[in-house]
Amino acid sequence: MKNYFLKPLLFLFFFSCNSVQKKETFFTWTNPIREGINKYGMKDFFVFSEDENYYLVGTEYNDPLKEYLGPSLYQSKKLNHWKKETRLINVKDIPEKAWYKDGWFAPEIVKIKSKYYFTFNNRNNAVNPYQKLGFGIAVNANLNEEFKVVNTEKPIVLGNHGSLVVGKNEDEIYLLYDMDARIYIAQIDLEKAILKTEPKELLGPETLGKNYKYLDAPQVTKVGAVYHILFSQFYGGYEVKVYHMTATHPLGPWKWDDANPLYSFLEAEADEVVKNKYPVPHGFAPPTQVVFSNQLFLGKNNHYFNAYHSSEKYSEPYLCIEPVEINGDKVYVPAAKNKHQKVVIK
Repeated sequence: MKNYFLKPLLFLFFFSCNSVQKKETFFTWTNPIREGINKYGMKDFFVFSEDENYYLVGTEYNDPLKEYLGPSLYQSKKLNHWKKETRLINVKDIPEKAWYKDGWFAPEIVKIKSKYYFTFNNRNNAVNPYQKLGFGIAVNANLNEEFKVVNTEKPIVLGNHGSLVVGKNEDEIYLLYDMDARIYIAQIDLEKAILKTEPKELLGPETLGKNYKYLDAPQVTKVGAVYHILFSQFYGGYEVKVYHMTATHPLGPWKWDDANPLYSFLEAEADEVVKNKYPVPHGFAPPTQVVFSNQLFLGKNNHYFNAYHSSEKYSEPYLCIEPVEINGDKVYVPAAKNKHQKVVIK
């Protein structure tokens, strides 16, 4: 006897299975992200994930009514709510004439060979307030303890936005930084905190030609066998453009992305509304003008994101995070600069 109900039942079964497979769950958030982050503002963010947690460091603007205690490590489960986890450096222990007394600009934390390296850009404002920032390294085997500065005698280089980049293996480490509108690179000995090679200009007028403008805030992320670099260029009229290039080695050669710029930020987009109370109106809110710092990082479920600080003119800068799609040497931001963001949860 033919079963006339079998085909309809099978159709419904497969339709139901396909419907379940196509159903997606999203995690959503709103930029800029302020919850749990220093309420007086942060910028130059560096985010990384480990053991189902996200961690964050950045240039912090201190509460003008309280004593500054040192740079902090923040932790989150879902990127949109953070809490202060630990104090990374106890500034009270730093000698008065130490070269790294003030600053803690554009800090980063990188794990190499089971050790965490906290990097920073500082100077001593009392001894030499007009000197270029110096690059320093602090180390610890435990992420949740205070770090010990390695190069206490002098900075490794003078410049800004210093960043460590791992080469083909963990014995090949490079220091990337910007200075005088150009980007430099040198191989570094982490244990001794000294350079192994002389710095060379990585990106500048000769390498970029007609694409060259004032270069700022380089950040390199390795995805598979490809190195991706993001950096900012400053244009007249307070316009900042963020560019993307790729290479198969930190030393290059670096290939220009034909889809550049990845972002453009205008002064007109900057937030002028101060959100906290200050002893003097606008007295402490940082007038840093639009966005200079972008960082690609790997998150949960193999999603990649870009972290940058919100556009600000006289207001406090905060965290913005946007999902990105990476395919070979191409980077695409589906909802660039949108207030509302989302990512699929597997």
